[in-house]
Amino acid sequence: MNQNHYKGTNNNNCSKSLLSDQKEKLIQAIKRIKHEVDECREAGRKTFIESLGVENSFDVLKREVRSEFENLHRFLDEEECKDLERLQRERQKQVKQLKEREKKIAAQATDLETAIYVLNKKLTEEDHPKLLREIQDLIKRSQVSFKPPAEVSTEVRSGQFVGPIQYRIWKHMKSWLYPSITSMTFDPETAHPNLSLSKSCTSVWFEEDKDTKDCQPNPQRFHYYYSVFGNQSFTTGRHYWEVEVGRKTAWRLGVARADVPRGEMDATGTSSGIWTMAMKGGSVVACTDPEPTKVNVSSRLVRIGLFLDCEKEEVSFYNAVTMSPIYTFSMEYVDVALFPFFNPCDADEGRNVAALTIFNPSI
Repeated sequence: MNQNHYKGTNNNNCSKSLLSDQKEKLIQAIKRIKHEVDECREAGRKTFIESLGVENSFDVLKREVRSEFENLHRFLDEEECKDLERLQRERQKQVKQLKEREKKIAAQATDLETAIYVLNKKLTEEDHPKLLREIQDLIKRSQVSFKPPAEVSTEVRSGQFVGPIQYRIWKHMKSWLYPSITSMTFDPETAHPNLSLSKSCTSVWFEEDKDTKDCQPNPQRFHYYYSVFGNQSFTTGRHYWEVEVGRKTAWRLGVARADVPRGEMDATGTSSGIWTMAMKGGSVVACTDPEPTKVNVSSRLVRIGLFLDCEKEEVSFYNAVTMSPIYTFSMEYVDVALFPFFNPCDADEGRNVAALTIFNPSI
């Protein structure tokens, strides 16, 4: 019986110890879950704040879009007013000339009717010795006739006021647009020795066998990557330019910091101060670090539009034929000038010999 009692006491102690251990684990589980709850609530709070930020950002964009369209409407309203005022002036001028002609005709009609009245009155007089002479004198004085005043054009010419009105207004918009098309050329002083430029410096292409011995050393010149800068830099404002790429199988376009290395770089993406989009092997990518980001495009890219907003520190890429957006980089803080960046890439065994050409549309 003593043995049974001892065994029971021992089992009791074991159960209590095990229960105590499990309770301690339970307490730790509760603490862990409470921590998870805190993290969950913090994540919810941050997400709520982020959602407010996103909504605010879209509200700002909505106001910007509305403002841009209000500017367009204002421009069109002003152009409409100018055209209608010009139309009204021509209308008043033409109607005034016709009214003046009408008055002159009415004055002559009055004179002619007066002449008829005088002649009729003379016919009703009784015969008297002087009547013959008076009639003869009156006939001489009454040699009046209608002399039509100078004709006034009554033609209302549609072409003078309507014609290709939409195209005409579109052309007027060129000087008003902001940003307007930035006039751009390549800077030959920055071009890699194996790049050739047209005389106008608006086309650039790679030449494998180019004689480069006369190419003068220049700290601004790219000497590792087949690249070239645009001829002007930007620190403020909004700027837009277009580049023809339709005949090429590889290219790289964007903007770069003025102080970007001209030689080999550890990375050639955003971390090096280069914000570019590229095409290689049939794919279009945004050159992000540490890995490029694949970009889906709905149609073959013939011309690329680049929009640099220095105030917002963004550079955006567009299909310049359809003006559909492709990709936007946020550059964060940039404390130096930015240059347009171009790389026509190598010849790819003859498949990529076409030039990159800056497109300057004539509106």
